Amino acid sequence: MKKCILLMLFSFTLILSACSQAEEDTQEYSGIIGDEQSLGYEYTVLKEQNKFSWKVGYKGDISIIEESAANQDDLVNYMNAVNDSKLVLAKLIISVSYLLIIIITTLILYKKNRKMLKDSGVVITMLSGIAIYIAFKASFDLISLLQNTKYYYLILTN
Repeated sequence: MKKCILLMLFSFTLILSACSQAEEDTQEYSGIIGDEQSLGYEYTVLKEQNKFSWKVGYKGDISIIEESAANQDDLVNYMNAVNDSKLVLAKLIISVSYLLIIIITTLILYKKNRKMLKDSGVVITMLSGIAIYIAFKASFDLISLLQNTKYYYLILTN
């Protein structure tokens, strides 16, 4: 029992010391903080000493912007729009794939056993409806996010 307590205390001390060293390292860090791309839009956040600079771009047209109090909100909104559009695009792809799986499964059931297909028609319809609803919602969200991304990109580059 004593060995177990000593082992736990040693582990706790080791973890605590590792966390305190990580905080010291991040304050002096210089380099790339964040980097993301989605549907042609991209950004990279660079930290050099205590200044942040952003590379924002669309289809290879890159602009370098120094972060200031005046443009900080627009830069963060641009970053969030790019990140969210990537997530919503993944959601759209997954829901369309799910719908394709339902269609393929239905066709296989139709060829093998039509009676089983008739019995499970309600379930197949519900699953298809859910997949279609999620796909449509994700596509509308993606359109909105791309408009937001374009808006913030134009604000930042003009």
